[in-house]
Amino acid sequence: MTAPGATGLPDDSGSPEAPHTSGAHVCVVGHGAAGRLHLRLLGNLGFALSVVDPSAVAPPPGVPAFDRIHAAVRHRAVDIWSVCSPTATHVDTVAAILETDPKARLLVEKPLCRTWEIPRITALLASHPEARLVTMDQYRHTTSMALLRSMLRELAPQHPLRAVRVGFGKDRRDDIAAGRFVDRDHGVFGYEWLHMLALLREALPQESFDAYLAASPEPDHLRVASDPELVSAAAHEVAEAGGVAVELYSTVVGPAARGQVPMPGWFDLPVTADESRQRYVEVDAGLIRFGLTLDPVTLPQGTRLPRNTHWLTATGPDLRREWFVHDSPLDTALRWSIAALLSPSGPPALDLRGVSRIGLLAEAARSSRTPSVPSRLPADTPSIRL
Repeated sequence: MTAPGATGLPDDSGSPEAPHTSGAHVCVVGHGAAGRLHLRLLGNLGFALSVVDPSAVAPPPGVPAFDRIHAAVRHRAVDIWSVCSPTATHVDTVAAILETDPKARLLVEKPLCRTWEIPRITALLASHPEARLVTMDQYRHTTSMALLRSMLRELAPQHPLRAVRVGFGKDRRDDIAAGRFVDRDHGVFGYEWLHMLALLREALPQESFDAYLAASPEPDHLRVASDPELVSAAAHEVAEAGGVAVELYSTVVGPAARGQVPMPGWFDLPVTADESRQRYVEVDAGLIRFGLTLDPVTLPQGTRLPRNTHWLTATGPDLRREWFVHDSPLDTALRWSIAALLSPSGPPALDLRGVSRIGLLAEAARSSRTPSVPSRLPADTPSIRL
């Protein structure tokens, strides 16, 4: 069953009216994997494009490339800057852009900065009050989560929310060996954890999410697979957030982390031989369990669904319903971010609590010489799937 109307943005995302993009110029800073993806999506949206990267290789035809930010501005005024350089350079890149363009509209890939850089980025933006900045937070705006919330209200309106579980897995060892996607600052928490927090935010009541972020990670409820090069390669956190049980699990070495951090039963999803990515959200409300498998989706019989297709199920006593949703989370988030940057009201206030959280988790991983095993799971947190 395909969800009707599964193309709108979440109602509570503060989505501004879509702007007219014809003729607007976006300069992409960084021509790595993220930069090339942004160029393709932005080109599909009809923007004029340019690239800043001293080592840019074969930008798209008709897209001028520059080695310095000020050279791009001399070529043509920039309406939006898309910062896709490595995380360690984000703050310096934002500073350089603001020096050249004090009223810049900036779209920055996640994470915006490292934990200890929060004071500097905050000061930079405070000293440029006419600038605007949005962090790319693609899973905050995915339409499949909007559908999950809608079905939660329809199918379990009187049931208390009992548990939320979010898991992201991928085998990044080949990429890491080649020097791509290496985060030695945050370890496993620097890869998918911010995406997981975005999904957790959309599943929890606001007060519960605020309670989760306000509490420090509990060592007894955090298990981490240590790694001599990457700080950590997998992690499993259990917590309680405003009366709701929370579980978060991620691995960047695929199932190889099982020896130190066993994969929770609820995350043991079917995969294909050539695909290691797994992205899953599970929500329990009363006796009803909602399961959202995000792209890539492999059905239990082994069928691989088309790209950007997500699978939502609801199961309970005498209940079994499912929906298939087609949506590109990155494309949806990109549209939302640009609309926010160009709208008269501007984007929402910058929220860096997620960056602070992954910093605390990374520090907990560093301070633990051996993986710590959760002494207990919060009440009503089964680790099996219906």
